[in-house]
Amino acid sequence: MKKILKNCVRKHWPILVLLVLAALTHFLFLNYPKEAVFDEVHFGKFVSAYFTHQYYFDIHPPLGKLIIAGFANIFGFRPEFSFANIGEKINGGSIFILRFMPALFGVLLVAIIYQLILAVGLSKKYAFLGGWLVLFDNALLVQSKFVLVDIFLLAFGFTGLYLFILSKKVKPTKKSLIFFILAAFFSALAFSVKWTAFSFLGIIVISVVIDFFRNFKFKKLLLQLSLLLSISFFVYFSIFLVHFKLLYKSGPGDAFMGQDFQATLLGDKTNKTETHYSVWNKFIELNLAMYRYNKNITANHPFGSKWYQWPTDKKPIWYWTRSINNNEKIESIYLLGNVIIWWLALFSVIFSLFVLLSKNLRKKTAPIIYLLLLGYFLNLIPYIPIKRVTFLYHYLPSLIFGILLFVLFYARIFEPLLKKTGRFVYLGILLIVILFFLYLSPITYGFPVSSSVYHIYDFFLK
Repeated sequence: MKKILKNCVRKHWPILVLLVLAALTHFLFLNYPKEAVFDEVHFGKFVSAYFTHQYYFDIHPPLGKLIIAGFANIFGFRPEFSFANIGEKINGGSIFILRFMPALFGVLLVAIIYQLILAVGLSKKYAFLGGWLVLFDNALLVQSKFVLVDIFLLAFGFTGLYLFILSKKVKPTKKSLIFFILAAFFSALAFSVKWTAFSFLGIIVISVVIDFFRNFKFKKLLLQLSLLLSISFFVYFSIFLVHFKLLYKSGPGDAFMGQDFQATLLGDKTNKTETHYSVWNKFIELNLAMYRYNKNITANHPFGSKWYQWPTDKKPIWYWTRSINNNEKIESIYLLGNVIIWWLALFSVIFSLFVLLSKNLRKKTAPIIYLLLLGYFLNLIPYIPIKRVTFLYHYLPSLIFGILLFVLFYARIFEPLLKKTGRFVYLGILLIVILFFLYLSPITYGFPVSSSVYHIYDFFLK
């Protein structure tokens, strides 16, 4: 047994190291602060509603909230907090339970990216590099340490992409079909967290269509598109069935729905005669209401930002703050990315244009470059015409595609040019990334720092 364990560690030590470090960065101080942070004031209410069964309305599909609530239910969480304001005191045990699943998925995302890099044909060395960059990005960490749902979107979306790549690698057998079905399933899960994750389904659909024009296999195209459509709808609709099953009482979300919908809720007073409104009708009405509300959002936010600011890590979001002894010390949490990582990703996207223009460079990078570029821009371009307020965290899917592009270019183009100095450059990248992560850690975790020290971050926070 010891020999088997030893061999396992020797064979898989890179991903084991990443997982241990990811667990430490995500789970240490997870119940700090013991206060509601940023959008926890919304998602805390939504999760609590599954325990009180009072209907709520949210502009996003329910999967992310259901995951948090399901885990919280296992560990005896009770909705004792209002989540009325940022800074509201929350019991340490309760907030740890609510933040556990986002943190766990933050850990899993590191492993997913590691495996994805292996799947595109790079070695463990470069998979470790990619995992390291995801692990020590401060923005990704912040977004996965609180009661927020974007990390579920990222984990499911990139798992779907990983499985899709596997489906293309194996020969056209039952195994390939199984991978494709699983890719559709996980991409649908991502879409069931937030509609913005439709980009991951879009990547698969576009790839399938391009493959058709290469081979003109109509039956294969029809099968794959049918599977994508049917699996996506089944997953998405099933999640709403659970949502409706749990929220059977009248609640604060009633006002967003029509009278027939409201009449199906226990305790509703708008209609004395209860109607048997079908689940299908409720599903359609809720999704239309979500669409209308998303479309008509006009409110601004002091930390909102535009798509062109995101690649350079501009306009970070202030999540939480507290002063100690009349501002003698300040505790603050910002969603701010690791600048080193974000600029490496941006450089890689720009460098991609030169790669596409050079036949020799294209051969070195392999066709996967097209898929990664598609993923980057498919997650960014839809935000260009959007007038509603958007935030820096909307860039996170594109950021990861930029990281994957950097790893690809480093492995296939840059390191071969470096020759003997390649090892030192590789270690240098790992070192500078973790050093900058530590430099930003006080405003990532919310550690108390003196006012004078706090001002050293002013350049990054503007």
